[in-house]
Amino acid sequence: MRHVGLTILLISSVCSGQTSQRPVAPNEIRYLRFMLLNVASLDHGPEAIKSFEDALVKQFGLSRQESDVIHSAGQSLKPVLAQLRQSSRALVAGKAVLSPADAAALASLNEQREQIIVNLANQILNSVSPGAATRLRVPGRILPNRLRKN
Repeated sequence: MRHVGLTILLISSVCSGQTSQRPVAPNEIRYLRFMLLNVASLDHGPEAIKSFEDALVKQFGLSRQESDVIHSAGQSLKPVLAQLRQSSRALVAGKAVLSPADAAALASLNEQREQIIVNLANQILNSVSPGAATRLRVPGRILPNRLRKN
């Protein structure tokens, strides 16, 4: 858990210095969260992740440097996800029913993960060109509206 806290502090300190663009809005985080979790997946092989990253380049017209920013964010998220997975497994190991303290600890781990994802999403949006940032924001705005109509 100590490593997770240090990682959060590191990521938040890096991101706090970057304010050239507006922060990611709650509706925009949906797609960026999906993107980051795919790039940082503990369950997908390197070929699948590379294929996903290549698709992002084509879909959003990203430069090599912009693609590297997303890849780097995923690489920094991956050990955090591994640590959080290990911590959550330790909390539930051998238990048929979780205590309120265990449930609160799991909720805290989830909140930590989500905050790190928001910080990395902001880092990505502040590190790519304004045009790429705009294109990366769009799916999060469109998708929820489409899902509500169906």
